[in-house]
Amino acid sequence: MLNTKVKDFMQRKLPTITPETEMTVAITELQKFDLIGAPVFNEDKCLVGFISEQELLQPLMQNSYFCEGVVKVKQLMQTDVVTVSSDTNIIELAENMKTNKPKNYPVVDGTKVVGLINRSDILKALFEHYLSCQSHS
Repeated sequence: MLNTKVKDFMQRKLPTITPETEMTVAITELQKFDLIGAPVFNEDKCLVGFISEQELLQPLMQNSYFCEGVVKVKQLMQTDVVTVSSDTNIIELAENMKTNKPKNYPVVDGTKVVGLINRSDILKALFEHYLSCQSHS
């Protein structure tokens, strides 16, 4: 477990959400990939933000009620995003997640988005290791 890295458990297939993506398309993409949030990146796959169900909820409620215009992801996304490297140790990340840190972390190598890891992925990694420990005792 000490050598288990984020890259061993991260999600590699991600929705393509850019700042210009329309809000309803972003929601459809999150649902298609069964995610509560996803990185927002530019045409070079560089991270420019993060969009989650939380940011989408209020404008969707408001626009559903008033049936108003088009909302773009760039109007809603967080731009101060906490990321991890694919070589980050799972235990180290789990320690960070115990506090009020994000539930989702875009995984970046340099400035390029290469995946996403969330609390469920970390739980799975720890659980698999725990079960393997049990079978050896």
